Amino acid sequence: MKFRSKFEARIYPTLPEGTEFEGDTLIYDKRTTRKMVCQDCSSVRVLQKAKYLTDFKMPNGIYLEAKGYFPSQDRSKMESVIKGNPDCDIRMVFQKDGWVDNKKKHLKYSEWCTRRKIKWCVGKVPEGWMNE
Repeated sequence: MKFRSKFEARIYPTLPEGTEFEGDTLIYDKRTTRKMVCQDCSSVRVLQKAKYLTDFKMPNGIYLEAKGYFPSQDRSKMESVIKGNPDCDIRMVFQKDGWVDNKKKHLKYSEWCTRRKIKWCVGKVPEGWMNE
């Protein structure tokens, strides 16, 4: 099994038996960065379908996204993935509770998730999540 980060490799053995690495591919709407115009309505805010590969899927159906650094583009992507898949329970597992903007230090990763009603944890996955 080839993990994308040392943090993923550290978390995986602590997860319940039957947890899938790279669990599922979810579809979400991604705003295009190229200059495009909708042929139907002439809008320049064009969305395209994109695929998102989850980090882990536990046997109880909960998806886990393991993050060390959580940059702006990843935060935007996660918001879009969660919004585009309302029936999926997607939760964040952070290596540490870092700052969203390291210069201003006004919002931590945990606060960012809480404001968006995304369940989160730091360091390791809580036992309660495994037993839901």
